[in-house]
Amino acid sequence: MNRLIAIGDIHGRFFKLESLMEEITPEKDDTIVFLGDYIDRGPKSYHVVDFIVKLKQEFPNTVILRGNHEDFVLSIFQGNQDKYMRHLWLKLNGGDQTLASYKGAGHYLNVHQDFYMNLPVFWETDQYFFCHAGVRPGVPLRKQRAVDLLEIREPFLNSEIKFEKTIVHGHTPVPSPTVTPYRINIDTGAGNNGPLTGIELPSLKIWQSL
Repeated sequence: MNRLIAIGDIHGRFFKLESLMEEITPEKDDTIVFLGDYIDRGPKSYHVVDFIVKLKQEFPNTVILRGNHEDFVLSIFQGNQDKYMRHLWLKLNGGDQTLASYKGAGHYLNVHQDFYMNLPVFWETDQYFFCHAGVRPGVPLRKQRAVDLLEIREPFLNSEIKFEKTIVHGHTPVPSPTVTPYRINIDTGAGNNGPLTGIELPSLKIWQSL
């Protein structure tokens, strides 16, 4: 059977990603959904992005969503990154590590410009709605703002409103995957030395790379 698999925030942890994919062993017809935050904090952001780009070529059903950390890079290409936002990215969100990773690999960010410029903010099936951070309660899924899909925490995380579909997300690190009738969070803190998590749906089979 074709599998539907979601993968949480990676944050430059290339070796965890490589190990996780070896465990999952994807097949041609699998759909693999990456939930964003491929870069920053970890030492191998360039390698993570390059790996995912090549994975998409080999496995065409791969879905690569935008996270709020990719938004920092996108703002550079769009000419929207002011001095404050640049400081916020470089010094407080791990952007320095990302630039160092690209430089160490002999590249600049623009080697992946098409990648950053073409990341959608959500993807959905009949049963699941995939996004980076979550959704705003009370707003129909198709009317969600990009800023909420990329950055929201509360009131989403404590909401007991039943959404139209189960929300599959990352963005807020948790010690172990959170699975409720309303949402599934698989950001287990890979960027801060936690495991990288993948989950198969609807079976809820979990893989983790330490």
